Amino acid sequence: MRRHSVNLFNIINYSVFIVIAIIMLYPFWYTLVGSLVPFSQYAQDPILLYPKSISFKAYEKVLSNSLIASSYTITLFSTTVGTALSMLMTVLGAYVFSRKFFPGKNFMFYLIIFSMLFSGGTIPLFITLNKFRLINNIWVYVFNPMLLNTFHLLIMRTNFQSLPAELEDSGRIDGCQDFGILFRIIIPTSKAILATVMLFYAVDKWNDLSTGLFFISNSKKMSLQVILYNILTSVESSQGNVGDSANAMISEQIKLASIIITTLPILLFYPYLQKYFIKGVMIGAIKG
Repeated sequence: MRRHSVNLFNIINYSVFIVIAIIMLYPFWYTLVGSLVPFSQYAQDPILLYPKSISFKAYEKVLSNSLIASSYTITLFSTTVGTALSMLMTVLGAYVFSRKFFPGKNFMFYLIIFSMLFSGGTIPLFITLNKFRLINNIWVYVFNPMLLNTFHLLIMRTNFQSLPAELEDSGRIDGCQDFGILFRIIIPTSKAILATVMLFYAVDKWNDLSTGLFFISNSKKMSLQVILYNILTSVESSQGNVGDSANAMISEQIKLASIIITTLPILLFYPYLQKYFIKGVMIGAIKG
């Protein structure tokens, strides 16, 4: 009797989660199918389960923009270089603040926490970046407030604090200094949290729209998100008559194609880090 009740529970449990998974995945599937079907099919069939025929006209309209190639390069640069530098800053900061004591530790830590609650705003940030000659400079995608995320720093600091103190003691007995302990002991034993934080940074920098929108006016230095944003706004403004349903459908398909172009690279990157993701988040939440 107990075995039958367990099997029934598993069936109900799996069924509920399958339904939830379908509900969560359908919007992405709808976006993908809606961007691939011909304009006429998209206008006639509002609920798209599968494409009866495939057309790449929406993608052709988006990719025909001459700035797409350069914007992809800019976005790849900001994501790779920015994520690498952000990880370096976060790892060094988390290691320092995970140590038991150093002069001014509490004061500096409270200053960092303060930045989570208050910010200077866009205009002071623009003035600061302008003084460093970062306006209309591709390095503005890297050297901006997104270079170090306080929340990610706290997660990594918590993980470093949860490691056994004997690891550091054994490293010092073997003659390691702080950098040796960090790069030879702490980092190799923290792959899960490192992969998790790296994924957070990569997604943030790939989806960054505000930096290119506020601090870049040179079209050749704009990121992919800004170029796609400009394409969408230009399509909407050129529709003409609001009652023209054909133009409206074309505009909607261009939006769907833009979403796929923007999200596909980061979705392809995610499976490589998925096995570390849940483990890394749980490790970072063990203790405060």
